[in-house]
Amino acid sequence: MLSNATFFLARRYLRAKRSFVSVITIISILGVAVGVMAMIVISSVMKGFEGEFRRTLIGSAPHILLHPQDNKPTDLSPVTAALEKLRAQPEVLAASSYISGVMYAERDGMQSAMDVFGLPADGAQFYMAKIAKHRLDGSLTLRDGGVVSADYLAAQLNAHPEDKISVYAASNVTSAVQRFRTASDEQDETKRHAAFKEIKLHPQELTLLGYTRAETAGQYGYTTLPTAQQIFGLGDQVSGVLLELSNPGEVKAAMQRFAAAGLIPVGWSASLWTDAGDARLAAMSNERIMMWIVLMIIFVVAAFSVMNTTITVTTQKRREIGVLTALGSRQGQIIGIFVTQAAVVGTLGTLSGLVISGLVLRFRDDLRLAIAMLSGGGDSADGMFLATIPAQIEPWFILATCLGAITLCLLAALPPAWLAARVDPAVALRD
Repeated sequence: MLSNATFFLARRYLRAKRSFVSVITIISILGVAVGVMAMIVISSVMKGFEGEFRRTLIGSAPHILLHPQDNKPTDLSPVTAALEKLRAQPEVLAASSYISGVMYAERDGMQSAMDVFGLPADGAQFYMAKIAKHRLDGSLTLRDGGVVSADYLAAQLNAHPEDKISVYAASNVTSAVQRFRTASDEQDETKRHAAFKEIKLHPQELTLLGYTRAETAGQYGYTTLPTAQQIFGLGDQVSGVLLELSNPGEVKAAMQRFAAAGLIPVGWSASLWTDAGDARLAAMSNERIMMWIVLMIIFVVAAFSVMNTTITVTTQKRREIGVLTALGSRQGQIIGIFVTQAAVVGTLGTLSGLVISGLVLRFRDDLRLAIAMLSGGGDSADGMFLATIPAQIEPWFILATCLGAITLCLLAALPPAWLAARVDPAVALRD
């Protein structure tokens, strides 16, 4: 019976007519709703961006590159032995030799450069299927004398699939520059002219097979292993071993197991897909933590609005509190009235915020487009990477947010409710 009376009074105070209490009650509910909505929406979107960036790295960069520590080319014997052992590991999806290097390209007087991977037939088939979703034009099927590039290189060279481009190994360009400097320092005019005539880059002609989106597939080029060996003048040598894992998120643990089992040749080191993205992923994680701090401040502000509602109610109902106390109501019963009121405000605000956040996440791309149109920017992201806003909803986080919001509302109501319960009934009735 007493609990029913407590709930009745709490509801009556919240729905007070011809009173400012009803207005600030609505404002308090909206404050809690905004806090819950901001917490869920911003956290989901930031988690979505982090997940999308991680998936992009995993889906484009090689998971593991094993190579000599000095990064010099190696003979096939240690590579063949390592491949035989690594292919037997259950977490290894594919393993092949590879060649990597920097290649300069030229067409009609325009130049550009890119990192190139040379892959054997088995490795090329698996790896090119992996990046197939990033293809923009042409074919990703590698063949000798052909190259797949990133879209930025094709644009800089104004090249299209099946166009011919001239390529040079970076080492050839470096050697030519060194010979040019040596020739420039030559004092004898005849010898200097002869030295200049000997400076040649010996370009090779390749066919542009197709190109990928650099934003998602990285600024890499791909060709066959024999073509790469010819370009870089490696003969039968290769750069190392390329591995693709079934669970790339556990790449560091996998490397530790490989090293412990002696699967990696002595004097070799590893480059992991996380090496390129660890700094950015850590920065995104720190950004998310800082955003949580900001959102917690919003939560606290929403809790203060609930406290203001409780303070206003206790001030306006001072005489009624005095009457209840004079009739024998205990302090806990008085506190229960206002804590129940805060619980109702917190629950309604949390449910409203949950519904609003669901709508915002459901129509987030439409909202982005509407804001872009209203600001006069148009749909500038159309056709670009992350043209849509990613979001990753975590049920446990939503549950924690809702429980946290209600808990903060209850805690915010306790101080003014406790002060109201300590009012001297004689003083309250006299006032």
